[in-house]
Amino acid sequence: MAYYCGECVVWVGSSDVDRYGRRWCSYSRRYEESNQNTYGCKGFVYNGRTVVTKVCEILHLSKEPWFEAFDAVKEAYVVPHHMDWLTSYCKIGPMLAKEIENDENPIQIAQKILNDYMKPARSLWQQGKSKQAAERYKKMIADLSFCYHIA
Repeated sequence: MAYYCGECVVWVGSSDVDRYGRRWCSYSRRYEESNQNTYGCKGFVYNGRTVVTKVCEILHLSKEPWFEAFDAVKEAYVVPHHMDWLTSYCKIGPMLAKEIENDENPIQIAQKILNDYMKPARSLWQQGKSKQAAERYKKMIADLSFCYHIA
């Protein structure tokens, strides 16, 4: 896992560690614990699980297996290669989750997201195909953004 201050963009790739194991935060300009976001960094982004979380809540599924797959793909492929997409998704993800929740047929939509995007992405990840799994997650967000008219 990469080190983040609450999933902070400014910590991505930070290898500057002090003798106490704290990492350099370019926002607060000092060494910080990597498990918090004390300063509400401008680079702060949520973990990107909002749509996955909403689907699991609607369908009453355990979140952990789906979080494991999403987080692993994020760490293996998205963070090193597509941080701009992750940052963008973290801004629109909560809006998408709200739209799914308020949809006329949230169970049907959640089931479609699970079957068309989350299951295939998880399967690809299990096969060691993080790039293809990331593309599946990206397509999920692009399709939902189009469906709900969110740019």
